[in-house]
Amino acid sequence: MLAFIKEKQTLWDYLKTAGKPVVLYGTGDGADKVIDRLAEENIAVAGIFASDEFVRGQRFRGFAVRKFSELLRAREPLIVLIAFASEREDVMDRFYELARIHETYAPHVPVFADDEAVTPAWLDTYEAELQQVYEGLADETSRNVFADILNYRISGKLSYLWHCVTDRGADIRELFPFGSGELYVDLGAYDGDTVQEFLDLSQRRYKKIYAVEPDSKNFKKLTTFVEENKIENICCLQAGVWNSAGELELTGNGGRQSTFWKAGQKSRLQRHKKVKTQIAGVVSVDRLLGDEHADYMKFDVEGVEKEALEGAKGHLTADGKGILPKLLVAAYHHDKDIFVLPLFLWKLQPKYRLYLRKHPYVPDWEINIFAK
Repeated sequence: MLAFIKEKQTLWDYLKTAGKPVVLYGTGDGADKVIDRLAEENIAVAGIFASDEFVRGQRFRGFAVRKFSELLRAREPLIVLIAFASEREDVMDRFYELARIHETYAPHVPVFADDEAVTPAWLDTYEAELQQVYEGLADETSRNVFADILNYRISGKLSYLWHCVTDRGADIRELFPFGSGELYVDLGAYDGDTVQEFLDLSQRRYKKIYAVEPDSKNFKKLTTFVEENKIENICCLQAGVWNSAGELELTGNGGRQSTFWKAGQKSRLQRHKKVKTQIAGVVSVDRLLGDEHADYMKFDVEGVEKEALEGAKGHLTADGKGILPKLLVAAYHHDKDIFVLPLFLWKLQPKYRLYLRKHPYVPDWEINIFAK
């Protein structure tokens, strides 16, 4: 048994015996997933609420959507399930306010519908791997974050999301040194926000930037950002990242969560609405860089981080100077990422010291591995 696991009962099992009406705060994809899971567990939904500015008399999944302010005024004992994701400070403040008034949880549902989710049985199955990663992480903060994530995914308790939260920019500056002539590879460059992050970190003194983004709408935003900010020595490539070159089907709605289909995803995602797709070319990091040495690489590729790392294995070794690329790797798209990605990184490059950090978000998104 893993000593750092405190939660023994899943949120879903608790809700079956709690004896209070269950309501949702939020509509959209997240609410769809939560309602579907509640239905699987035979747990009734008593109502749906949304932020006042979004309520216009609409209905969602058969419910009249009511205002958040009404939820705050409700005197009946309720259990509120937060059913959408946000990192915005003003929205997080609403979550805090809600939790002071009602018993409130943020249910963990996998990003991809057919993924395995964390349960007590899941913990037993992967106990050896989880213990190995826990013990191998580089500092106590990382181990606390690791434990918080697993305890949260079982219980849905907000306290685990608010404990050990740190600032992304501060973490990068603390853990990674930056020189004046670095080559940066931004995998999942979105609209240029993490290119801007690197420009700030390097004070615009760098050698070269590769910015890779597969979604056509996002790529247009990226190139517009580059042109408007007159960024030099940057190569923008409209492509996905994989372990080899080729083409794959990509969900593409012009947002942060465009990702490649995997077996079984499509039918589940299309249950409530049509999902747009596009064919995207994919490249490997090794093919992209060739003989060039990357100093810093960011992998946030919406669920294909392992495949992207596999395609970078030729560059995840020390060069003649003994310098390893700094890596920032998203570790939350699949529940197993929390142990699969560290173990895979150590397999590729045993010298890496790995730090795990959790940045402000509800639910448990923005979990990142820092490798150096």
